[in-house]
Parts: sequence; structure tokens; C-alpha cells
Amino acid sequence: MTEFVQTLRHYCRNPRCRMKLKAPVENPREAFCTKGCHASFYLHRCLACEAEMERKRDDQKVCRKAKCRNTWKAGQGFGRHAVPPDAKLASKTLDFIGSKPPAKPDRPWYIVAAGVAISANTFHCATAGSSLI
Repeated sequence: MTEFVQTLRHYCRNPRCRMKLKAPVENPREAFCTKGCHASFYLHRCLACEAEMERKRDDQKVCRKAKCRNTWKAGQGFGRHAVPPDAKLASKTLDFIGSKPPAKPDRPWYIVAAGVAISANTFHCATAGSSLI
């Protein structure tokens, strides 16, 4: 009977790292010590065929070959560090940027640095006057 030889990887695949892994792995796509090494290794490589590629966008993961694109859409075995193709990215507009109204209209604004409460009318006048300069 034919016996299959399992080749285990003991070191990180990233050529700039080559650190010893915590546990040997059989799958070469999981042979990275950290998520950063995985990202660095695949920065200029296709995730599907591992061929050299030049990225057109920052979020591009695979090359333009139909086989690679179909494999990426199917989500077949890209290792534990790969981001799934249906992952949602953070919004481009942040919720905490911009002026906010007071919590309740009957409560005044409170300036933390001076420890003084001011009315809405005073706050409006202060901001309107500064924008005219």
C-alpha cells in the first residue's frame, strides 16, 4: 500500500521573518506566525494562485484570472489569516466628526477646560463671531 508523506512546516513562510511556528502545520497557507506576516507576504501576491501581481486598489486580493476570482468568491481554504470576501469594511464617514447639538435643548453647553456652563445663545454668538474673522 502507498503511504503518503506529510510535509510539515516549522517556520513562517514570510521571507523577512522565518520565525519558528508555535506548532508545525501541514497546510502551507497557515504557515505564518502572525496576521502581519500573512499580510506582508500576500501584499504583492494573489491569494488564490500566489503569483506575483501588481495591485490596482488597496482592497484587491486576487489577480484578474477568472479561476482566481471564482475561487475567491467561493471562499475555498485561504488559511486562518485571510479576510473573507463578504467582510464589511468600516464606513468612510466617521460618526464622531462634526458639531453635535446639546444632549437636551433645555440643558446648556458645558465648557470642560474652564469649568463654566454657557447658554445656547452665548455659544451661538461665540461661534458665529469667530467665523466672520
